Amino acid sequence: MYRAFRFCTDAGAYWSVVQDSDYSAVEVADRCLQFLRFGRGLAESTTRKYAEAIALYYRFCEERSADWASPDMTAFQMWLRVAPSPLHPHPDRTAWAGPGHRAARSNGRLNLITYAVSEMFKYAAIEGYWEPSKLGLLFETAPAKHWGARRDRRPGAASTMTTRRRHQLRTNRNERRDAPIDAVKAAVGACGNLRDAFLIITLATTGLRRGEALGLRLSDIHFLPSSTVLGCQFEGAHLHVRPRENSNAARVKRDKPRVVPVASTLVPFYDQYRHERDSCRAASASDYVFVNLYRQPLGEPMKLHAINELFSRLSSHVGQKITPHMLRHTFGTNAAREATLDVVAELLGHATIRSTEIYLHPDISLQRRAIEGGSLSSLLDPKAT
Repeated sequence: MYRAFRFCTDAGAYWSVVQDSDYSAVEVADRCLQFLRFGRGLAESTTRKYAEAIALYYRFCEERSADWASPDMTAFQMWLRVAPSPLHPHPDRTAWAGPGHRAARSNGRLNLITYAVSEMFKYAAIEGYWEPSKLGLLFETAPAKHWGARRDRRPGAASTMTTRRRHQLRTNRNERRDAPIDAVKAAVGACGNLRDAFLIITLATTGLRRGEALGLRLSDIHFLPSSTVLGCQFEGAHLHVRPRENSNAARVKRDKPRVVPVASTLVPFYDQYRHERDSCRAASASDYVFVNLYRQPLGEPMKLHAINELFSRLSSHVGQKITPHMLRHTFGTNAAREATLDVVAELLGHATIRSTEIYLHPDISLQRRAIEGGSLSSLLDPKAT
């Protein structure tokens, strides 16, 4: 069986694909993943997702005794709907979903997996591992005017061609991915210490990604009314998101720095947490904001798996699933009620407004208000006649 595996080099860590039998790396996948990590500068956690997706493709080929260089992406998608995850208690089963059962993976997840595999083939064609003439099996060209969620109405767009993947499934855009405010409050109340509570509140009120939060340093926190004494020109309470190589593998997406203003209500929570943090002698040697205070190794920065475990516990306590990314959606939804999309995009660190639109989930009460406020609704009201 093939699986994703973490390698450490002098240049840094990255994820690759290996065979269980001898832990030898798959050459094409390994070279591609090295390129993505060190040639394109993708985060280690991102290359892990790529490696897990590519490992699934090689596992699919192994079960079918098929050549990896002859991709049948439709059959691969069908297999992904029923094949268990490598993390499943019985990953060696050929299938665990079928008629009458929910698919093993959502359409969105299938799109992410096939995207990673397609990128590997694109790399293989460029580097000479695969015949470029076969790219038509995975990609097609289409007018840029008709590509994407919105039509491009710019002059000349109709004659501009773009390349897109052939195997893309429709996803349920109407599915809410934000966490209800009541659930967020319940999660904060369920936290057993000030650090966890401050972390939850920070994610919910700033929209930071989990890697951005865990990469924060004390020097990034500027919660005074004026930070000119620190050499910072930005007024008001704010924090800095700065790309760095962090020992806990936390990473800023696309290495894009930004400044995020914070609500005044966040400041007292930080003060309370700092008092608890400063009482831990081991933590005084660390500049990371979020550190281990309650288990060994004390003072070391929190790692990504620790925040995942925290949210898993809180989800069980609250009675519904809550993730760091859901809090990011919650922030985006509420911020959009007070600001324009370009402002929200900057706060979230998005490259385009199209990315921000995915984070907007209008509240049902606002939708009802829009319906009730319609002029036709008032005209048809029986009480008005």
